[in-house]
Formats: sequence, C-alpha cells, structure tokens
Amino acid sequence: MIEEVLRPLVRADGGDVELVALEEEQVVVRTEGEAAFGAGSHYVRVSVIEPAIRAIVGPELDIVVEKTVPKATRRSDPSPAAKP
Repeated sequence: MIEEVLRPLVRADGGDVELVALEEEQVVVRTEGEAAFGAGSHYVRVSVIEPAIRAIVGPELDIVVEKTVPKATRRSDPSPAAKP
C-alpha cells in the first residue's frame, strides 16, 4: 500500500515515504523532503499517511513517523570572492 498508493502521492508533492519496520506493536515509516519538513508536513502525516496506514493495520498498532534530515552538501570549489 505504501509503494502503490502513498509514495506516488507524497512524491508528487516533493517528498517521499518509505516503510522502515513492521513490528508486532508498531509500524515505522520514514518521510523526507516536503513530507518531512515542508509547510504542509504535519497535514500530510496526520491526514494522509497515518489514516491510510491505520486503515490497513487497525487501531492496535502504533504508527511512528520518522523524518529524514537532508545531508548538507559541501562546495568543492570556493567561490571566486572567497579566494585571497
């Protein structure tokens, strides 16, 4: 369900979602991009991701949504203004 339904929806909005773990008492998913840190990320989590997963797993399991922090990129060549 995540691959077929949620992921295409979230990717269309500039984010991504993936299943990290399905354990006895919880489901763990990871969001990134706009789904993790965008202005509507809270709405995406509570109104799209969690209800869709809840419809499949039921009310017994906890749903944990992790956020992927983007890695910083380094500039390989300093700008001309920074050179002595």
